[in-house]
Amino acid sequence: MRNLINITLLSLFCTSASGQNLIRNAGFEKYYTCPDNYTVEYTKRFIPDWVMPTKGTPDYFNRCSKEMVGVPQNFMGSIFPAEGDGFVGLVLLDTPEVNDEIDYRDYFHSGPLAPVTITNANIKKPDTKRTVKPINYREYLQTQLITPLQPNMLYRISFKYALAQHSTFVLNRLGIVFTQNPIKQKDGVLPYKPNVFIDTVALFATPGIWVEFADTFRTRGGEIYMTIGNFYDDKQTRYISNDISGLNTMLQRTIITNQVAYYYIDDVKLEPVKLEETGELSPRFVPYSMLKRDELPVIDTIGRFFALLDEVFFDIGQPGTKPHSFCQLDGLVGYLVNNPNLGIELNGLIHEVETDTVGANSRLNAMKHFLINNGIAEERVKLSLLDDFKSISTKYRTYREGLPSVYYSSLLAVRFFKL
Repeated sequence: MRNLINITLLSLFCTSASGQNLIRNAGFEKYYTCPDNYTVEYTKRFIPDWVMPTKGTPDYFNRCSKEMVGVPQNFMGSIFPAEGDGFVGLVLLDTPEVNDEIDYRDYFHSGPLAPVTITNANIKKPDTKRTVKPINYREYLQTQLITPLQPNMLYRISFKYALAQHSTFVLNRLGIVFTQNPIKQKDGVLPYKPNVFIDTVALFATPGIWVEFADTFRTRGGEIYMTIGNFYDDKQTRYISNDISGLNTMLQRTIITNQVAYYYIDDVKLEPVKLEETGELSPRFVPYSMLKRDELPVIDTIGRFFALLDEVFFDIGQPGTKPHSFCQLDGLVGYLVNNPNLGIELNGLIHEVETDTVGANSRLNAMKHFLINNGIAEERVKLSLLDDFKSISTKYRTYREGLPSVYYSSLLAVRFFKL
C-alpha cells in the first residue's frame, strides 16, 4: 500500500482433474517473513507464488503479526481471515475526482450505509488536492497457475472479498485477467479487459464481512498467469462513500483524507468444470442494499441474479427477524405493493454453524408470514432452499467473527417472477 496517514489501533473495534485448485498459495497462508507493517515499497518477494505486477503495493495480513497488519485488528479495520491465518488487501481506487452526481437516496440502503438520511445524502466532499496525486493508482496481485488453461474449456473462479472498515469508498470494480505471459507495468491501470468481474452497482458494502464471488468463463487456451484488481480507470469506476459515522471524529477525518477504496481478498480458487454443471455454477448474488430501483427488474427467475437481503438479520436458530431488519423489509414490501404483477421467490441459505435445514426453513417461513401480514397475497410468495450451488457456499460466513455482534445477515436471497 502506498503511504497512508496512520490510523492507530486504539480507534479500532467500532486439464486437470475436476475439483483441483490451480492456484498456488490460494489462501495466502505461506509467507517469507511474518509481516510487521503495511507495504510501502515495491518488492519482488511479496509472498510465495504471488507478485506485484506494477509498482502498486498490496498488503499482507496474518495472525502471526501484531497491530498494523495483524488479525483481527489492523490499520484498515478489524476482520478475521475467511479461512486459515492470512489474507491480502488491495487499493482499488485512490483519490478520484470528486463526483457530485451520486444521489444516495436512490439506493435501497437501510442499515450499514443508511444513505436515506438527509445528513448522509449531503455528505460534504473532502478536499482531495495533494502536492503529488498518483494518477489512477491501483494495486494488483499476480500468480502463475499450476498448469495452463486448456482451449475452449469452462473454468470456475471464486474468491472471497470484504470491504475494509476504514475504506473511504465503496466501489463497483473488481475483476480477474488471465494471460499467457506475465503482466508488468510501472504504474496506473493495467490495460486489460477482465475475463470475469463483479458486475453490480457496487461491491458488497458491509465493512468487515466476507462475501464469496464466483463465476464461470470459457478459455482461449494457454493462459497461465492470473491477475486480480481494478482494470478500469477512475472515470469508469463508480463509487460512493463508505459509512464511517460510527467511528470517532479523528478517525473519520483520517479516513476521508486517505481517499481510497480498500478491499481484503482471501481463499482464491480456480477449477475446471463440466458443461452440464454450468447452470448451477453461474448464479450471481447482488447485495439488495446496493441495488438502485431501476435495477431490480433484472432480479428475476429467468436470469442468473439473486438479490441477497444483506440487511435482514436473524439470531441463528431463531425464526424471527431482528428489529433493525425492518427498514430493508419495508422497502421490499413497498416494491411488491407498487408492482402487483410480480411474485417473490424467497431462497434460504444454510449458515455454517447449522447442521441441517431447520433454521433455513424457519427463516423462510418467518419471511413468508411477514410478507403476508403486510398485505402480500400468499400466492405471490414462493419458498426455496439454495442447495450447494458452489458459486455461493452454503456455509456462508456473513458475520463479524470474534466480535460481540450476534446478528447474522445474508441468509436469504430473493428473485421476482411475473404472475
